[in-house]
Amino acid sequence: MSGTKPDDAWLRDNALKVLEAVVDAVVTMDASGIIRYANEAAYRMFRHPPGSLIGKPVTIFMPPAQRQVHQSDVDNYLRTGEAKIIGIGRELVGETSDGHRIPLYLAVSRISSPEGTYFTGIMRDLTQSKLAQEALLEQQERLARVGRLSTMGEMTASIAHEINQPLTAIAMYAQACIKLLQNPDTDRQKLTTALEKLNRQSLRAGAIIERIQRFVRNESGQRELCGVNSLIRELTQFVTGDARLHDIDLQFDLAEDLPNLFCDPIQIQQVALNLIRNAIDAMHQIERIYGDTVVVRSRLIDDTVEVAVVDAGTGVSVDDEPLVFSAFHTTKKDGMGMGLSICRSIIEQHGGKLSFFNNPEHGATFYFRLPVGGNDGV
Repeated sequence: MSGTKPDDAWLRDNALKVLEAVVDAVVTMDASGIIRYANEAAYRMFRHPPGSLIGKPVTIFMPPAQRQVHQSDVDNYLRTGEAKIIGIGRELVGETSDGHRIPLYLAVSRISSPEGTYFTGIMRDLTQSKLAQEALLEQQERLARVGRLSTMGEMTASIAHEINQPLTAIAMYAQACIKLLQNPDTDRQKLTTALEKLNRQSLRAGAIIERIQRFVRNESGQRELCGVNSLIRELTQFVTGDARLHDIDLQFDLAEDLPNLFCDPIQIQQVALNLIRNAIDAMHQIERIYGDTVVVRSRLIDDTVEVAVVDAGTGVSVDDEPLVFSAFHTTKKDGMGMGLSICRSIIEQHGGKLSFFNNPEHGATFYFRLPVGGNDGV
């Protein structure tokens, strides 16, 4: 047959051999949903005895809740031609003979013949790929947490300063209250006022510690609808103290009425915090010779929300540009080189983009863009 088109007899003789060798489950059913053919992989995947599937409804592969919906979709397709899965494919859940649920990717095609209409379904078991994906996400979250711990470690001095302020105030108000109580002619209003101030400062210190704990743990990793400006404003407890410690003027230019993002708020804060701290470090290393202002900006660009951090450092060199987001690449003396790599991974998981450009005069602008709206955009 070399150099010639195979004849129909050869195709028929070899078609079943090919189907039996396929690792994915292949099933053919008639218009009423009765199985007419199933390859060996289908029997293995769904744990049925060889030959037992012929003449059975194809819904035998489905959990009870999906069975009625499936036949309804097939009937609707035959009547209207509207395809919900035929010729499209999608992920769904299958059920084996012993009730075990397995994630599947199903592709269905229609076959028209003189004997009638048939449908062929090709099903791929996604169990291993799902486990691998979950393991990858878990590993990425562990790396993200290491990044947060590293950031908090680098910010120890500024955090200690922020906590020390309310603690110092608490000590002063407590001493004042003791003196007032020791005086038999104490004005009760003065004592009440001092105690109220003491209480406010203790709540302030507690709030700072709670935010640090929540930022470092991020145990839930849950995504929710968030306003990006609110997330940035929550960071002020961390970054303003760090900026003051390095004699940097931190300015916020946040656009109003931005649409919400469907995101993990702690992870997005981690990215913003990392970019802000990188900007502070870049300017501190050169002793602020080009200026002392870092601008944090938010704005709407098409269907994305952009957060940008503009510094007045030296910018990114030509040699470093291709490596900026590479793991273990750093220009800091004591840096791990993981911060921007982790940040890019976080943003890409959210369906967004993290990038940068050098400013016309001095410094660089690092920014990320995230799609607006609900979880269908993620």
